[in-house]
Amino acid sequence: MLQNNYDSNFVEPCNEQCSFCFLDYTDVLSANSLFRGLGKNEIGNIIRGVHHSVKEYKRGELIAFEGDTCDRLIMIVKGSVVGEMMDFEGRVLRVEQRIAPETVATVFLFGENNRLPVTITALEETRLLFIPRDDLLQLFARNRTVLKNFMDIMADRAQFLSMHLKLLGLNSIKGKIAHYLLGQVKEQGKNEIRIPHTQTELSEMFGVTRPSVARAIRKLNDEGIISSMGKNIRIIDKTSLSAFLK
Repeated sequence: MLQNNYDSNFVEPCNEQCSFCFLDYTDVLSANSLFRGLGKNEIGNIIRGVHHSVKEYKRGELIAFEGDTCDRLIMIVKGSVVGEMMDFEGRVLRVEQRIAPETVATVFLFGENNRLPVTITALEETRLLFIPRDDLLQLFARNRTVLKNFMDIMADRAQFLSMHLKLLGLNSIKGKIAHYLLGQVKEQGKNEIRIPHTQTELSEMFGVTRPSVARAIRKLNDEGIISSMGKNIRIIDKTSLSAFLK
């Protein structure tokens, strides 16, 4: 039995019947952007005060299909998921990968056509926390911090999707890679970057084959535009790299 030693971070479970014990995921939920600026006790009270459910998924198991109605906030408390869609030529495009403690498909939670544009699949053993949309609205009315955090998440996701659409609109593989590398330079704040994705993940992200990605990176390296060694890449000629975006 858990003992309350009057620790300020102590949060009791919702109840004995609850399928989700906040105590097991205190650090995960505290790191979620939705709860930014809130203490662990506050987050625990929020979870206890709304309807919520939890489901576990095995690696490769489908979580939701493209076209499904999005009527619940989905929060990853363990593992990771991927969102994929199929283009008109039948190619599967990896739109994005999300890991704990991130939320999933937040931009599709509201609106008249709140349907998922992607199929969501578990990349590993994954546990998801679901909060119904109506409960989330009640939470927004009670807690302005959570509301602001949600709006920030929505804005960030909209910017990501906008950039991703631009990426898909680039015809050349070099253009897609240049867009990706320059984005990493901006995110990591330096010209010597470490790529957080494998070439297989990049090929799925760009909608091309893995050998095509490898060849394009090798050509950029041979042309002296970048210096590549595994996942470590140094941008040598940013002007020439940017030219591929036109």
